[in-house]
Amino acid sequence: MGILRHHLEAFILLSGISSFTSARTLGPRVSPSATTLQKTPLYSHQAYPGFQCLYPSGWTSCNGADSRDCWVKSPYGTQYDINTDYEALAPPGTTREYFIEISEKDISPDGYSKPLAKVTNGSYPGPLIEACWGDEIVVHVTNQLPDNGTTIHWHGIRQLHTNKMDGVNGVTQCPIAQGSTFTYSFKALQYGHTWYHSHYSQQYTDGVAGPLLIHGPSSADWDEEWAPILMTDWIHESAFELFQTELDAMPPTADSFLLDGQGHYTCDSSDTHCVGTGSYFNRTFVAGRRYLIRIINASTATHFIFSIDNHVMQVISADFVPIQPYNTTALAVAIGQRYSIVVEANPDTPTSDGNYWIRTVSPVCSNGAHDTANYTTGIIRYDSNNTALPSSSAYDFVTTCADEPYASLIPIVPWTVGQPQNNVTNNTYEVGLDLTQKFHGYTRWDILNQPLWLNFSNPTILNLDNTTWNPEYCVVDYDYTQGFVYMVLTISALYPDHPKYAGIVNSMGVTHPIHLHGHDFAILAQNTTTYDPVNAPATFNFNNPPRRDVALLPSNGYLAIAFKPDNPGVWLLHCHIAWHSSSGFALQILERQQEIVTSIGSLDETRNTCTEWDNWVSANPTVYNPLVDQNDSGI
Repeated sequence: MGILRHHLEAFILLSGISSFTSARTLGPRVSPSATTLQKTPLYSHQAYPGFQCLYPSGWTSCNGADSRDCWVKSPYGTQYDINTDYEALAPPGTTREYFIEISEKDISPDGYSKPLAKVTNGSYPGPLIEACWGDEIVVHVTNQLPDNGTTIHWHGIRQLHTNKMDGVNGVTQCPIAQGSTFTYSFKALQYGHTWYHSHYSQQYTDGVAGPLLIHGPSSADWDEEWAPILMTDWIHESAFELFQTELDAMPPTADSFLLDGQGHYTCDSSDTHCVGTGSYFNRTFVAGRRYLIRIINASTATHFIFSIDNHVMQVISADFVPIQPYNTTALAVAIGQRYSIVVEANPDTPTSDGNYWIRTVSPVCSNGAHDTANYTTGIIRYDSNNTALPSSSAYDFVTTCADEPYASLIPIVPWTVGQPQNNVTNNTYEVGLDLTQKFHGYTRWDILNQPLWLNFSNPTILNLDNTTWNPEYCVVDYDYTQGFVYMVLTISALYPDHPKYAGIVNSMGVTHPIHLHGHDFAILAQNTTTYDPVNAPATFNFNNPPRRDVALLPSNGYLAIAFKPDNPGVWLLHCHIAWHSSSGFALQILERQQEIVTSIGSLDETRNTCTEWDNWVSANPTVYNPLVDQNDSGI
């Protein structure tokens, strides 16, 4: 009976049944279904005041200040905890429904006006979307932008059997037209924190981004938690205009850095855009308490090193993967990556004023910011009445663009990676800035020998009967049904005799944060040396290697990854430097093509969204004409 109960609980989740409805929304309230069943509130001390996790009657919490590794127990005796294989099992939660609106607004988070910012529910960052492990998340997104479509991507969410909810225009949907609404619905199979952001051209750079939190167990104990905080670079111009600088081979530089939407920019008061002094991110510690802090790098082009003066950080998760805890005083966070840390309010060297800087440092390998005095972006205080600036000093740490140490990122739920089902040689790609030819008028970054270029009106997901593809869609067939498939990305002159190589920029000192949609991947190897296709595979790590959804491709080196082909869909893989992905640094993984429609169900709503988009484009030729106005890949 134990096996039957185990499978029954999993079936409640995987069959898509949603019997319990949350009471909290963002925006107008919609009444819950009249057929909601009895539910049990669990673990009420959450990141948002009054938020509760809700599970069926009879389920009990096992999560407390000294038992954070446990989450919930079913009445049948099954326990969901840090060792549960979350790709196979999740508890049956409730439905969380949110309403968000994307619009344009003049904002000044660093004290300098950005007239064409794009905001979510009127704010930047956008509002916290919050759920619990096993919940169904439903988000109604309305576009009120005057001259852009939009989509929302749920970064790192597995989207098992919900590929059509991945939120990538030109791939899984058409853009949401002005005045239209698209409803995203997906299961929280994972737990942890991430962010949502627009995947429409350079839109997230202009402000369409916010935190997403899924409560669940932790691999270390803590007393209080923070809602996720976004570290970002910030620009005052329109990102759509500044992208032209990238196309002209001059990588754009940010104006300032923000921490959770707060920062400073040094400007002349005579400048009419200089409208304030900015602000610091502030939090107060109570001595002796342990704080769970959730960090997100939501930048356009900046790698960050995060630190809190005089406080050691215990790292407990990397992206959505719980890891064995380890300690550090400086945390390297690539674009798109997330870390959970536990910090005890016990400084190793107390200051006289009880105030400590939070630092978000940009290494020299990033483009940095015009305002170089921007690295101190937050303050920890032990006395909330003390308003003095901290006198603390930074730890000594190396400022390079590299991921956290490979050996430190040990997943708690282990994978043993099997032999590849695919031909790895065929799925080894040299990336770079191709100077040998121009695509759509400019030299561009690419993974294949062709940069990605999408037609918003013709998403890949509506062409699943195709047997051949437009080369500009950069579709790679991964039609495998078991085990693991591998991919190797190299920027290390692997093919010096290739006609592309003579003009490809491989030695710019650029590292690339590589993000895969729809999957976590195992990092088999991550090296700064030239990839040797004959001998390097013998050095791959198959025994519980680090696992995540964003990893750095080192400058002049290579990244070898493996993932399970268990999620039919069209999945984007791209560099998360926004300028590079807009240039074309991406490809599409077509996974188990014949099973996609059966897996994801009706595409009627997707087609309706495309009809609304096409009607808007036809009615507004002077606002957006794709034949004239498109200058980027679309993502």
